[in-house]
Amino acid sequence: MNDFDLVGELECIWEIQAICGEGPLWIEAEQSLYFVDIDGQKLHCYEETSNARRSIELEEKTGWVLPRCNHNDFVAGCESGVYFMDKSSGKMTFVMNPEPDQVENRFNDGKCDREGRIWAGRSHDPETKATGCLFRIDPDLSHSSWDGPYICPNGPAISPDDSTLYHVDTFGGTVWAFDKHPDGTISNRREFARLDSKKEGFPDGLTVDNENRVWLAHWGGSRITCFSQQGERLGLVELPVPQVTSCTFGGPDLSVLYITTAARNLDIVKYPLAGAVFKVPTKTTGCASHAFAG
Repeated sequence: MNDFDLVGELECIWEIQAICGEGPLWIEAEQSLYFVDIDGQKLHCYEETSNARRSIELEEKTGWVLPRCNHNDFVAGCESGVYFMDKSSGKMTFVMNPEPDQVENRFNDGKCDREGRIWAGRSHDPETKATGCLFRIDPDLSHSSWDGPYICPNGPAISPDDSTLYHVDTFGGTVWAFDKHPDGTISNRREFARLDSKKEGFPDGLTVDNENRVWLAHWGGSRITCFSQQGERLGLVELPVPQVTSCTFGGPDLSVLYITTAARNLDIVKYPLAGAVFKVPTKTTGCASHAFAG
């Protein structure tokens, strides 16, 4: 498994020591990687061609940013709800909150499907109560709940043909798969993968390549595992840090896997690269992020 022939040499591209680096997003037009530091309340941007880096202070904990159709700004999932965000200044404009009564919940991770809908989980921030679930937010800003409750819903990811949605129960150690239908409904919930927390850590963010392989980050497991469409472990990318949070494909031909990590409560002397961003070349490709149609 250590001789995984789908990947090349791992490279650290930014020793940023993010407290909780998350939500990697590749913007093709800019050839740039955006990601958030949830706990540090920052949005970071890494420009691949120039190696330039910039950071923006955010007003509150933010779990993800996603592009918007025909707009130059982002839509962001934050502690107090969904916002439109000016990606140059970080200025936020409130849009909606799907659960205003759950004051301890926050958005944790999210993706768009090809119809421009957002699929995103809201997590219990103290991580003690199962009050979180997976929401679908439509372009007209209506919303619906589809899976839960969980302490920390994570992922999600959607197959290239838009027919399968993957959703993670981090504390339950499980990746779930659903049939995803053109009308935006999901059904046939089934176990895709389950981790042994003592040996492998906990499942966190994930992405799907164009061959329908699933690439899963392990919080506390120091790795990315690549699964076949059937849930078979194909190989892994080992990292020099324990808290691996998420990954996405980017680069000029979308064949580079970018990986975010966290330094939360870790000994930086022992793990000097904790919270850094890494990349690894692969022999596959991923998809560019779909944009929110709202």
